[in-house]
Amino acid sequence: MLLENMSYVEVEAYLVEKDIILIPIGSVEQHSPYGLLGTDFITAEAIAREVGKRMNILVAPTITYGMSQHHAGFKGTVTLSPLTLVSLVKDIVNSLIQQGFRRIVFINGHGGNINSVKIAFEQLKYENKHGIFEIISWFLLPEIQEMEKDIFEDKNGLHATPSEVSITKFLRSEAFETKPKEKKKVEKPNGYFPLSKEEFKKLYPDGRIESAPWLAKEKYGKLILEEAVRVIMERIKEISKKKIL
Repeated sequence: MLLENMSYVEVEAYLVEKDIILIPIGSVEQHSPYGLLGTDFITAEAIAREVGKRMNILVAPTITYGMSQHHAGFKGTVTLSPLTLVSLVKDIVNSLIQQGFRRIVFINGHGGNINSVKIAFEQLKYENKHGIFEIISWFLLPEIQEMEKDIFEDKNGLHATPSEVSITKFLRSEAFETKPKEKKKVEKPNGYFPLSKEEFKKLYPDGRIESAPWLAKEKYGKLILEEAVRVIMERIKEISKKKIL
């Protein structure tokens, strides 16, 4: 059910039966020395594709870049501006609306994307575009946060978390052969948001935000990914039942 593998004839046939599509969105940004630069889009893509596979729902190509300006002080981070992301989301949704999609759900792996994506949705509604536009951030699901507490106690943190690193370890174990494993102190500075790239690096010099990514394990990643898929499937069922006005 990957849009990239279909012909336009197959999409036409799909739209006769369904009007929903999932769009994974993440970022390319630092996740401390312990995590992958692609963590946010890798996790979002894997979750979205598994949901699409199990529910026979189309999954669009992944939006790999996001709003990551606060991480730009670390090499390898590639960021869109907030306004660019708003425009990108608007253009993608408008294209899909014109084709007949009416339930467009972004499966998100990066907190920095949320405001821009929601602003895009608001602007689309201001322009009187009909349909259900949703963003589901897997890491904010209450069920996931409860699982993280059970596994990692108070050491999951807010960025470069052992939760997201565990999922990427499960999906791409070979990429972690060169990553560090030693433990460090978990700092909890009294900071604020939003932050510039300079402010962020002063407050979080190795890129972690109150997290202990060395606790990540493949077995945890498998469990967390499965729970995210389960919960999002329930959300998608609810969205699918709603009447389009």
